[in-house]
Amino acid sequence: MEKELINDLSCIVCKNERLIEQDNFLICEACQRHYPIIQGRPILTAAAAEKNNDAVKPLIEAASALQNRHLVPQWEHDPSFDDLENYYFNKLFPHFNRRDPHWSFLGRKVSEMVKSVPKGAKVLDIGAGECKYGALFQHCKYVGTDLVYSSDRHDFSRIDLLSDASALPFCEETFDVALNLVVMEHVPDPDLTVREMARVLKVGGLAYALIPLVRPEHLPPFDFHRFTRYGIERIFEKNGLQIEGIEGSNGALWTAAYYLNLIAQTTPLTRFGRRNLRGVLLNRFWRFALSPLMAYARWSNHNYGSEFPIYYWVRASKK
Repeated sequence: MEKELINDLSCIVCKNERLIEQDNFLICEACQRHYPIIQGRPILTAAAAEKNNDAVKPLIEAASALQNRHLVPQWEHDPSFDDLENYYFNKLFPHFNRRDPHWSFLGRKVSEMVKSVPKGAKVLDIGAGECKYGALFQHCKYVGTDLVYSSDRHDFSRIDLLSDASALPFCEETFDVALNLVVMEHVPDPDLTVREMARVLKVGGLAYALIPLVRPEHLPPFDFHRFTRYGIERIFEKNGLQIEGIEGSNGALWTAAYYLNLIAQTTPLTRFGRRNLRGVLLNRFWRFALSPLMAYARWSNHNYGSEFPIYYWVRASKK
């Protein structure tokens, strides 16, 4: 493990800021709890600290299965906004349709965020998943953490360590920037998650979050919440982060049209099967029938208020 990362870590139980690497463990000098290191990645969770074998076993198995795959293509610092957005959609998230207002909005906000973070800043990506955003922060000291479970659909090999968003294993005031992108709906206790994010941020540090108001259930059974603008404000400011801006990702008509289109097209395939003629014909019918509505909703998105967006983009600071 990198010494610099170890120096930023703390015991999640006693909060001691001195951990020692020894025999594939990180050991807390104060309480002597042992955290296993698997494939170079420490597992810093309550289950690991308490030696709860039933709870920590799936994490150990998942971490053991991780392989060091090729990182996403390198990215030079200080690109133009246009080039950065092209990279975002073409390389990192090619399945996002940039013509859709909410994805277009996200690409633009991420571009602005990356440009605003100075070289050498310490960036923590909470719930980092495949760590795709790490490709955009190569001019910074990027750390990705998540709870990793075995998955054939996702590549978690870029994760630096395994931890819980509600019990971050970092020293106080360690990071300049914290990312919390489509994570809040998956944590059982949003208040505790935001409180932990505030704790590890330096004074003046910035938190960026992408939080859903409207999304179908996903990643079962770890899907717990949806949030209004006012709920977000309350949770953040109650737990040590001052809101500097909340923006809806799109107009209300686009949200309605997007999900009508999604439900109409996917339900026949789900019900009858992707190779069933009836399902395929119904899918094509709805695609054709709803195409004028989709085109109008894209074109007129700016004419509709953002009180019913798919996502909220949040920027907050620690005072």
